[in-house]
Amino acid sequence: MRVLQATTARGWSGGTEQCLLLAKYMNRLGVKTDILCFKGTELEKRAKDLGIGVRYFPNTKKFSLSEAKRLGEILSEYDVVNTHISKAHWFVWSAIPFAGKRPKLVYTRRVLYDVSFFSALTKYNIFVDALIGISEAICSKLRKFPFLRKKVFYIPSGVELDRFSPAVDSRLREELGVGRDTIIFTSVANFSTVKGHYVLIPAFKRLVDTYPDREFLLLLAGRDTEGAEAGRLISEHGLEGRVVPLGFRKDVPQILKETDVFVFPSVEEGLGSSLLQAMAMERLVVASDAGGIKNYLIPDVNGIMVERGSVESLYRGLVKAVKILGTPEAERLKREAGKTAQKFDIKRVTEKTLELYREILNG
Repeated sequence: MRVLQATTARGWSGGTEQCLLLAKYMNRLGVKTDILCFKGTELEKRAKDLGIGVRYFPNTKKFSLSEAKRLGEILSEYDVVNTHISKAHWFVWSAIPFAGKRPKLVYTRRVLYDVSFFSALTKYNIFVDALIGISEAICSKLRKFPFLRKKVFYIPSGVELDRFSPAVDSRLREELGVGRDTIIFTSVANFSTVKGHYVLIPAFKRLVDTYPDREFLLLLAGRDTEGAEAGRLISEHGLEGRVVPLGFRKDVPQILKETDVFVFPSVEEGLGSSLLQAMAMERLVVASDAGGIKNYLIPDVNGIMVERGSVESLYRGLVKAVKILGTPEAERLKREAGKTAQKFDIKRVTEKTLELYREILNG
């Protein structure tokens, strides 16, 4: 079996990481798996660093007939093509008719947005052999269409547990010049409205005002967190020095290691890979009840859940986290968080995905 994992994402995100991890672990299992992406992306670099084969989408904004034919030739070389983002799926779907040997086409749906009837009837149905939803909520959206139901399978995103381990070493506090008395809050997400930064910053401001004698620091890791828009939001709330935008980082495990409270206030979320990574590292987590998060985060069992989009609710969740830090209750939540994350082991997710590929190849 030859497999192609495809995404047109130019920046780094949870979905891009999953595309890479599936290729990495499928190759480890002896299944030849390549990446299909744009040239010059972070994904291309990381794939090459791992020795993973890389193929390329036409590097244009518009997809022409000639490009579809060239892509079709590439697709002919594979038994299964798995797309991981809508644009990539559109490109591949458009090129399938030009493939001399048509591969099985799998689309992994990672967002909770509604699917139009036209899209469901065409690009999610014709030529498509399986639809993977990374959360039950996403699967439910797809199963609303009777003609898609038999094609929909639930397979969550996976966590690289060997990398996101509580045993990792970190010198982050030394790097930042932060003492042990400072409570570090961390949010790992590309800066955007949907990730809840406009909820997080005012909620954190209220927390700082509530505890004027405590040392709190909020770290923002992710693309554009160091940008002008994020800077304005931080400045508007007078949090310069209290909020540190780290930008895009590759040392997320080391950042999480020194984190006291992980905050994930997404307004919309397919699954929440960053949250699962923090749980794998047994951090105390405060997260919204958005989308697929409700499938695994159980309030007061493995974390603190708050109402999505609510500054007041998030503020109360942060206060609760501060109050229980260092107590047996917090340690219990952290242990249970770690146990939960074990269920999302990328090795298990890879094996389950390969089982699906074999199933559709065998008809």
